[in-house]
Amino acid sequence: MKKKYLSYLLLMIVAGLWSCKSEDSVFEQTADERINESLAAYQKELAEAPYGWKGIIYPGTGGVFSFYFKFNEQNRVVMYSDFAAESAVTPKESSYRLKSIETPSLIFDTYSYLHVLADPDGNINGGVTGDGLKSDFEFSFAKDTLDDGVINLTGVKNQSRLILTKATQEESVAYAGGGVGKSLLFNNIAKYLTYFKRITIGAVQYEVTFNTTGRTIKLNWLDGTTLKTFTTEYYYGPSGIVFITPLVNGSQTITGFTDLTWNATNLSVGLTAAGVKTTVVAAAKPLQPDVAAPRRWWNYASSKGSYWVSETGFTVEGKEDFFGVTSIPNYAYMLFFPAIAASSGTTYDAFAAYDGTALMGPAVVPSFKTDGRVTFADFGTYGTNTLMNGKVKAQVEEVNGYYLVQTSDITYDMVSAKDGKTWITWLYPWN
Repeated sequence: MKKKYLSYLLLMIVAGLWSCKSEDSVFEQTADERINESLAAYQKELAEAPYGWKGIIYPGTGGVFSFYFKFNEQNRVVMYSDFAAESAVTPKESSYRLKSIETPSLIFDTYSYLHVLADPDGNINGGVTGDGLKSDFEFSFAKDTLDDGVINLTGVKNQSRLILTKATQEESVAYAGGGVGKSLLFNNIAKYLTYFKRITIGAVQYEVTFNTTGRTIKLNWLDGTTLKTFTTEYYYGPSGIVFITPLVNGSQTITGFTDLTWNATNLSVGLTAAGVKTTVVAAAKPLQPDVAAPRRWWNYASSKGSYWVSETGFTVEGKEDFFGVTSIPNYAYMLFFPAIAASSGTTYDAFAAYDGTALMGPAVVPSFKTDGRVTFADFGTYGTNTLMNGKVKAQVEEVNGYYLVQTSDITYDMVSAKDGKTWITWLYPWN
């Protein structure tokens, strides 16, 4: 037995020695040496790109934002961002470093335009307090090849995606020349007096709806009598609006909008799409109403026993909070609460302002029309606020009613059917 035990022990020692020798023969460098070599390779790739890198990032809260980065070998980086007008044209320099955090990682370690998206203060970036836009400034490298001009990274904390693509000389010049700032001219479309807007490309008329928060554009058009809809995320590049997904409609392929112009006198945005110069024009009504949208909107909150909210109330002819509801003392938001209660056999809704303790404004009964409109009939009032029970009430109960336009899974725009010049945006924040 003792002899067998010694033989077994000798076999284990030999196997261990062979295993160590085998590992050494497979990896001629230590783990630390291999990691340092990988980090050095990424550093070289980032710093030696002659015209820098284009970047697009997908924060956790949705949407997409574009960046331009120019790294150097002294761990400094200059960047632009399409987040705001200032960051689009003003270069910001900060520091970066490469480090192994379980995997090779790229860390932007001083406050930069990337940090603005990740800032937990919702007042900074319009995100959620405590989370911001759920973006990142520390990223781990995916297993890219370093010679294809593209590097994929994933945020360490929030797993936001960052895609870097080598910029061309022309793109580098355009970024430095304020190209992204010129692309932001598209935002002037919000100054149109009507909600509905259209462009004509060749023989096709497209209705353009955009969501600046989610950075999505929706294009509607008619194929005969059938309404077609296309939605894509977008960002601002050095030469215009870039669609994440191109629209292919027969022989037309629309990858975005270029050659953007703004005429402040005529309130007119000009652009080129699919090689055709066109102008965004105002329209009083939708190209074809979504006849099911009013019911869908109403049912969504009603089925959950909850309500929609609006931060600023009605926009009229491009003026946000036209009626001044945000000036109500302790104002929290406006709400639409479907089927809030019933009286004498009639179920009614609340279309009111909320100040943290009470509702103020009209109680209404909805009527859903076959042409895609909803109207609201008077059924009393909440509270005694003269603004909500005067001017706002009159607007809510305007006899022509409203169209509903769905802009995302949890957002709708309610637009006056009278002339398209009055609308309110509803958000369902309770998911």
